[in-house]
Amino acid sequence: MAMTSVNQAVIETLSRQIVSAYCAASGPAEGTARARLLDEVMHAIEEPVGRRRLVEQGPERVNAALADWEAQEGRPFGLRLIEIDPAHSTVTMG
Repeated sequence: MAMTSVNQAVIETLSRQIVSAYCAASGPAEGTARARLLDEVMHAIEEPVGRRRLVEQGPERVNAALADWEAQEGRPFGLRLIEIDPAHSTVTMG
């Protein structure tokens, strides 16, 4: 079975949803901190190149990026990514 890549628009949409949901729950992040978080989340979900790998490995990679960002920012523990659905460009956080 051939693995299809997840296009950049889906990655950007998912990343923005993750950052928006995270910031809504744990407090706003503005300016360079929010931009850095968005970059880190995008990088985390760009790595698993196929849809199946994104679903299987994406949450773990994103949660590691969120934890690293929190440590750098000195922020409290916030939401964590539970599931990525690239077919519908949605994320579930909790």
